[in-house]
This record gives sequence, C-alpha cells and structure tokens, in this order.
Amino acid sequence: MQGVVIHKDGPLVRDLPEPTMTEGQVRVRIHMSAITGLDLDVVHQRMPFSGIPGSTFVGTVDQGMGPAAKAMVGRRVVGRGSFGCGDCEACHSGADYRCVDRRRPGVSAVSGAHAQFIFVPHHAVVPLPDGISDESSVLLPLLATAYSAVIRAELPDWTNILIIGDGGMGLLAALAYSAAGYTVTVRGKHGNRFDLLRRHNIHFNLVTDEPEVRGARPGRFGPALVHYPYVIEATGSASGWDAALALVSPGGTVFLLSSCADRVPRPLAAVQDKNVRVVGLREGPIEAALAIVGNGWFDPADVITNTYALEDAPKAYKKALHIDEWIPVLRMP
Repeated sequence: MQGVVIHKDGPLVRDLPEPTMTEGQVRVRIHMSAITGLDLDVVHQRMPFSGIPGSTFVGTVDQGMGPAAKAMVGRRVVGRGSFGCGDCEACHSGADYRCVDRRRPGVSAVSGAHAQFIFVPHHAVVPLPDGISDESSVLLPLLATAYSAVIRAELPDWTNILIIGDGGMGLLAALAYSAAGYTVTVRGKHGNRFDLLRRHNIHFNLVTDEPEVRGARPGRFGPALVHYPYVIEATGSASGWDAALALVSPGGTVFLLSSCADRVPRPLAAVQDKNVRVVGLREGPIEAALAIVGNGWFDPADVITNTYALEDAPKAYKKALHIDEWIPVLRMP
C-alpha cells in the first residue's frame, strides 16, 4: 500500500508493507483523511512518532478478523480518534475511555490514516449514515473534540465564548458553538475569515494594536468584551495562552483545544491569581458530532479549503502551514 512516511526533509509518499491483522481488527480503505494541526506537529517532529501520520479519517471497512470485526465489512466509518490499549483493567471492564495508555492513530503507538488503508480495532470506528458526505464526515472527530467543551464544562444554555485563533480548528469550533446557540467571538489575525464567520453570525475581533476604549476591544464586526467566562485557546502558541489568561473572566474557564507541542513554557501565575479552571480537549463523543451534522446545524466541510491526491501529500503538508489553508484533506486512490 502507499502511505506517508516522516522524513527529516519533510513527509514523503512511499510503497509500504501492509501490517498483519490481529483478532478484533478491521482494515479500513481510506476515502479521505484531513491534515490537522496535530498531524503537522507529528510530521515536523514536534511530537515524537515514527509511523504513518494522519489522525482523522473516513473510509469503508473491507476486511475484518473476528465476528464483531467481520460484521462491519462494507460499512462506511469514521475513526473515533483514540482507543484503549486493550490490556489494562479499564479496557477489560469495557471502560477503555479511562485507559491511561490510549492509542491515537497517527500520533501515538498506531500508524495513522495518511495511507490507502488503516488497521484499527473494530470499536475504534463508528458507522456513518448515508446522508453525510465524506467531506463532512472526515472532520467529525475534530468537531467532537470542540463540542466536548460543552459537556465537560456543563456550559449553560447561553453564554459568551471567545475563541483565540482563526486557524482551521478555531473556525470549526466557532461554527459548532454558534450552531449550538452561543454568542461566539473569534479573535484572529487574518481578514479572509470574515465572510465565513459572518454567514454564521459569529463576531470577529481582528487583533490590532489599538487600545481599549471604555471597556471594549476594537474589532471589525463590533467591539469585543474585555473578559469572557469561557475562552478557547486554539492557536497552539505561547502568545495564545497569554491572551487566553488575559481575556478570561476571573473564575472562568480556559480550554486548550490545540497542542502545546512548541515546548515553550506556559506561565501559570494568572491561573491562580484569577482562579481559572483549565481544561484540556483532545477528543469527544463522535455520536454527538454525528447528531449535530445529521440535523443540519452546519456543514463542517465549510472549513475544508483544498483536496489533494495522496501522491501530492508533501505539497499538501507544505500548503497546510499557509494562513490561507484552513484544513486541507487527502483523497486516497
């Protein structure tokens, strides 16, 4: 099979041997796989990993080993994002979400989906209904991660949410929270996000050097608040962390939606001084994300900017670093 390999000079596409299937596994023929910020961290070796990258995917199960796995053959599926090790007490009791050694395809312990096939346990994928396209389905794990903030923080029915960072993950989170009825403001640096956000009634606060005026920060679509009860840090940078702590209300919550793989220390003094709760987000309930998209609240495919063939993966990864590329995807042969 063909797949992406990590090289010191950048990602390369190579012919690779297929792994040997084990009991309970399915082989998924990949249709599409997104290039996320997490994948960029892996490929550029900011996170240690030596297998095939690619953390999100949609495809069709074409082989299975064992009764449960064989029952899924022919089903179109999306990956959950992670699964338990299968050996610990939590996994044996059916609570693999409590596993302390979770496996994340393309990130830790398991090769990912930037290849023609991926091999994962049958419970690591979720069947898809026919009415949701591949383009919408491939981003469901990211949508589930964003939506998990609503569940974990027990957000009220309405509140103000600030998202710091206007990359692909920040935009996807903004669409999700706005569709859920929250008042959302995105704080970013790139004006080409205006049209998308305006279509979804999302405020955009363009980062400028202008001073606050009477307790409000200047923005292109109306002023933003000085402080927010809930702040999503989606930049993955130390400056984004500083901004999040500066703009969260005392006693509020900061969610870490992107990785901190730059290895730059994040100061914690403001967390104590402002009594702030910090919640890390890495994955969420796929079933909830499916319900959101299935009900037509919004289409995650709006955040996909370009589609590349697998053979063009090196070009796609390079373009993914550009500010105009939100979330590119690879389409497999």
